Amino acid sequence: MTRVNSNKECDKGDSRMADIISGKSRFNGDKKAPIHKVVNISGVQAAEDLDEQAVRQRIKNHRRHVLIVLAIVAVVVVAAIFIVRRIIDNTTYTTYSVRNSVNRDDTETASYMGFGEGYIRYSNDGISYFDEKGKAIWNQTYSMQKPQVKTCQDKLAVGDLNGNQIYVFDEKGLMGKVEVPLSISQIEVGKQGVVAAILEDNNANYINLYSANGEKLYTVKTTLSGDGYPVDISISDDAKKLIASYIYVSGETMNTNVVFYNFSDVGQNETERVVGGFNHYGSTIVGDVQFVTDTAAVAVGENVVTIYKMKEYPSIAKEFTVDNEIERVFFSNQYIGLLMNNADSGELYKLEVYDISGSKEFETTFNTQYNRFQFDGNSVVMNNATSFHVMNMSGKTLTMQNVDLPLNTIIATGNRGKYIMVNSKYIQNIRMK
Repeated sequence: MTRVNSNKECDKGDSRMADIISGKSRFNGDKKAPIHKVVNISGVQAAEDLDEQAVRQRIKNHRRHVLIVLAIVAVVVVAAIFIVRRIIDNTTYTTYSVRNSVNRDDTETASYMGFGEGYIRYSNDGISYFDEKGKAIWNQTYSMQKPQVKTCQDKLAVGDLNGNQIYVFDEKGLMGKVEVPLSISQIEVGKQGVVAAILEDNNANYINLYSANGEKLYTVKTTLSGDGYPVDISISDDAKKLIASYIYVSGETMNTNVVFYNFSDVGQNETERVVGGFNHYGSTIVGDVQFVTDTAAVAVGENVVTIYKMKEYPSIAKEFTVDNEIERVFFSNQYIGLLMNNADSGELYKLEVYDISGSKEFETTFNTQYNRFQFDGNSVVMNNATSFHVMNMSGKTLTMQNVDLPLNTIIATGNRGKYIMVNSKYIQNIRMK
């Protein structure tokens, strides 16, 4: 049934509506009579003449029409988003502008890395957090021989390698301090501020988990004669799972064992909370392990990559080998980057990037030696002391820039084309153009 829209006066029950319904129209030639829009509804079947089946069919047709329109709109929106993303993803840059600059007031021994909405600066005598414009948010002094910094979302930990102190922070400042009884060889941090640390003793090693305020939560004891020597560890963001790579001696050869631990209720009935181990690597040394999500971990050997899935217990999701020896690996929660020696094939280096399911995104070769690699969303950012290079996930170069002052690092901000550049004199916010 065709519905005639009424105006606000009709909604209020104006008496003129009664005149129209009764046939006493005011359209009688009186020029002073109010003007109304006339809607022709001739030919429309009266409601009482429509049978139930016809009404249902009209409703069904209307719904079908609405669904078709919504589907078309959805397709257009998705297509528009895809086109815009493709345009953005392939945008190249020829230069950059400096949006903000502050002087460096530290020695060249200080290190910088991205954190929160800005960056941190750390050295042997302290650590500071700055916003992207260089304004100090907090500062913590300490004395460390060799500070190691790890981050997870908005949590940060700095530990003294070969020392006994670990400090835990969030974006607001110090959360707590951990004092450990033995020498630290590695630390990791989770999103709640839980810290994992490898501690070394003369006859054994320990992997301990601590809360941000220093309370020991779990301890795993390992021995050289049994498990082997822990080379690398990584905890899941929720700190309920841990992967460790061990080197152990078997006869006259060194072998690798990758072990998984579960610190949730599932692992409490397992010996030392071990829920899985993989020793199929033989003499290949697995030097890097990483939880890339709470349910996915990666182990990288000299020429092999294993992707594990782990809800509660681990299993191999995919494993593949590469032709060249892997010199460096870097991760994000979406991608795995492998830098390999490629001297025998012409250009010196080969870079291969995979997603966390093990599908190759791209590979490329180059001759320039870079000392820092990182993912910035769907970009790879590389730099050395004189230049930086940005590529998309197709391996296309988006920009390659030479710099005037010695470059310490490029800090990704999460927005392609916007970076924090730390050189020998300044900390600068730059925008590509």
